Amino acid sequence: MQGNTHRVGGMVCALAGYTILESKGMLISGVSPLVQLAIIYPFAIYGSTFPDLDHNPDSIPSKDIVSVGVNRVLHLTTRFRKYNKEDSILGVFDAHHRSWQTHSDLFLVICLLFYHRVVSETVVTAQGIILTLISMGFILGVISHMVLDMLTPAGIWFCIPALLNMANKKLNLPFKIRLVPKSKFFATGGPWENIVRYVMWIFTIVLSLRILIGMLPYHLLLDYIISHRRGW
Repeated sequence: MQGNTHRVGGMVCALAGYTILESKGMLISGVSPLVQLAIIYPFAIYGSTFPDLDHNPDSIPSKDIVSVGVNRVLHLTTRFRKYNKEDSILGVFDAHHRSWQTHSDLFLVICLLFYHRVVSETVVTAQGIILTLISMGFILGVISHMVLDMLTPAGIWFCIPALLNMANKKLNLPFKIRLVPKSKFFATGGPWENIVRYVMWIFTIVLSLRILIGMLPYHLLLDYIISHRRGW
């Protein structure tokens, strides 16, 4: 999927995640729901494009100092591979678009473990609350990216079968997770992506309205009506 589609996916996941947490009473107590959403939302959008930092430097979705730094780290072995292209070990670590480093079940598990550590150890402090909300938004964005890329023929990496295939060349286990068949209709930038993006925009609008209506101070309006009726 393209960057604009991933950003819409991040918006949907941020709003949907917040809505679920709010409906289940799982928001952080003592912190304004609006403040929590204001932190989750932008980091979900950033997380929704973060995996694509494995692109070449000219094509990365964000060019801020952090994103450029991450891109450089992902491509550390690339310059060495120019001199020794036969080095299979370095080849494994070479980052390219949809590489295992950022487009795999392994990357998602690492993100979830980091989030669990943050939540379990630091949520009791003000700094911990902020880190929790940032991590939550980022994770929601990454999840949206993974799901959307699974909706393309290229899919994302499934690391366990890939490692088994490397260990035993005779194995031919599927090492990609994809939810659609290989067809031009489902290709990146094709009709399927336009449909998915359009549907996500509808969900974004619906969820935004739902959250906005839920935040309206109905109790103040009710108190106002009651107080004026008594004066009648």
